[in-house]
Amino acid sequence: MKTLLLYISLLSVIFILLIKSMYYWPESKIKHFTFVFTYSDQFVEAMRATEDAGYVSIQWHDKSHQRDESSMAWEAGEPKYKKVVKPDLSKIIGPYKETGLQSLWLQYYQGAWLIRKAFSYKDENGTGEGIYAFGTVNPKDVCLPNTQCVEHLFGQWHVIKN
Repeated sequence: MKTLLLYISLLSVIFILLIKSMYYWPESKIKHFTFVFTYSDQFVEAMRATEDAGYVSIQWHDKSHQRDESSMAWEAGEPKYKKVVKPDLSKIIGPYKETGLQSLWLQYYQGAWLIRKAFSYKDENGTGEGIYAFGTVNPKDVCLPNTQCVEHLFGQWHVIKN
């Protein structure tokens, strides 16, 4: 019985260390799956709060070393989005901020929520900024012509590298 508890404890420690080190993992679908799975509840909560506040896009960056933060928001408008002056994003980013993540850029686009600049990646075309998407994603709306840039993770979650 002691041996079993020791093995379970050891496996728990290894699992926690693996999850905590995911930022240093090489670029892979497993890394994206793990990251999105870990934070999906906070992402969805932020999306719902953004929608409830009437915004179609928000940007937030915590500048904790300067004790200041940057917040921007946009509402739907014709023909473009309308920027909101001094938006209050506290209800949106409050639960998200508790995760320790320091920035969030959400945008509702063509029926899906996009988490823009979610990660950087390198490929044969150089360095790019990746996007996580929640909802129905049409590759024709988000990919360059003649490319396949959308990869399904799980449920309604996708990775976009464009």
